[in-house]
Amino acid sequence: MSNQSGISANEELLSVIRNTETDGLLIIVAKISQDSTVVEFKDKFEATNDLLQHLDSEPSYVLIKDAKKNPNGYDFISFVPDLAPVRAKMLYASTKNTLLRQIGSNVINGQMMFSEPQEITDFVNSSTTTSSQSGLLSESEKIGMQINEEQRNMRALQGHKLVSQNNGTPNSLTFEVKSGTGSIKSLLDSNNVAMFKINMDNEKVEVASQTNIASPNDISLTGEHPSYTIFKNGDLYYFIYSCPSGSKVKERMLYASNKQGFINHLKENEGISFTKILEIGDAEELETSLISSSTETELKQTEEASKTDNSSQKFNRPKGPARRKRV
Repeated sequence: MSNQSGISANEELLSVIRNTETDGLLIIVAKISQDSTVVEFKDKFEATNDLLQHLDSEPSYVLIKDAKKNPNGYDFISFVPDLAPVRAKMLYASTKNTLLRQIGSNVINGQMMFSEPQEITDFVNSSTTTSSQSGLLSESEKIGMQINEEQRNMRALQGHKLVSQNNGTPNSLTFEVKSGTGSIKSLLDSNNVAMFKINMDNEKVEVASQTNIASPNDISLTGEHPSYTIFKNGDLYYFIYSCPSGSKVKERMLYASNKQGFINHLKENEGISFTKILEIGDAEELETSLISSSTETELKQTEEASKTDNSSQKFNRPKGPARRKRV
């Protein structure tokens, strides 16, 4: 668990998150107040172009709901520009988990961390592509989505073309997965945590470590380089992408551009579907309450309890100073 700043969301922000309805795209922006006392609602948008005009060099929290993908859930983004002051970066990192708990795990689809505004647009476009695959799209819409996805991949790689990438397609894995003996799924039957790394020399995704833990609080993530970690909690699988501060630029690009491909590989080749996909920076940012459920029933109960707690939570106005009695 990370160190907490003691800053929490105000009533207006939580009300906007819980009560704003949409039949399309909803983007909510929140920031820590100037006096660093609360996380407050700043604005909401229906298009990423409007959002991009709002973002600046200061960090912010961005919540995105795509009604076509999940009308009841948000993707939570920590937007932390590289040029942001170090103090601001630390403040937002230490406040995030408190905010997530206030919002409730039942409405958070996943967590992401971006430093460039364009990454948010790319994420929304990619998400829209995935959620629309079962819908009826015109040929021009399909082509447009494919172009957006290709541009996203090319921006991520920025010219670092790999030998294994010659036949790559959007959302495909550009590296071979090397799990040792047996399948990844069988590996997780004996060890419920497996951490993977990208071997830059042989262009393979390899098992970096495997262990068996009794509690989500016992998960240990490396701070030396980015990593993909799979946690099997009972019947449920969780995917954690960690990109610690200080990671090399090339590592950041390769891990980011291969994340979705690795997830797709695990689903299609190993039969592993993830209950939640989390994206964090340093290991301290992991909010273990999001990966605490071990069965679908327990997950549903946890989400219902969180939803009930959030809806019944009351915000009392602070009492004013006591009046002095006249003598």
